[in-house]
Amino acid sequence: MANRILSIFGYLLGALLVVYILLGVLLPQQTINWFGFRTFVVVSRSMEPVINVNDMIIITRAEEEDIDTGDIITFRAHIPELGDYGFVTHYVGDVLVDGSGNEIYKTQGATADPDDYDEWTDGQGNPIEIQIDDVVGKYQFRIPRAGILISMLRDPIFVGLLAINGTIIYFIVKLIRSPKETVKEPHDNTKEKES
Repeated sequence: MANRILSIFGYLLGALLVVYILLGVLLPQQTINWFGFRTFVVVSRSMEPVINVNDMIIITRAEEEDIDTGDIITFRAHIPELGDYGFVTHYVGDVLVDGSGNEIYKTQGATADPDDYDEWTDGQGNPIEIQIDDVVGKYQFRIPRAGILISMLRDPIFVGLLAINGTIIYFIVKLIRSPKETVKEPHDNTKEKES
């Protein structure tokens, strides 16, 4: 009975993992809405030594009232070096309120001076402020160096080699575990006659 429960649990966990991965690939913006968390792999040194390159971070949904000075948030912003929008994980250095009553998050990296805030622009170079609509979530914890494994799993050659090796190992194990066929001696049903 315990083996059956463990087996069912394993299948459910595997199915959830497949759904999470597919959702992350097909609809990444919805991952946090469905699961309540999302993962990112850190590619910049701006948060070292708190969060390092190749760490995998886990963020959870955040409402406006959940974000305070000193929190670490992940938000979407235009990154001039990429020439495109991307995700940034930085400290909230200060929370201000604009003339419309909206909260503005002044962000900064781990080594920035206390009043040295990031300056963000849109795709045309116009200055913008980070607001709740830009925030993806709030940092919860990190898994050191897990990003290396994630990067390898994104490499089609590595995945192909993993699949081939997995298949070979499966067949070797199946071959070793298969019951050996024993040769049965023919059974003589004739009765010996007594003399």
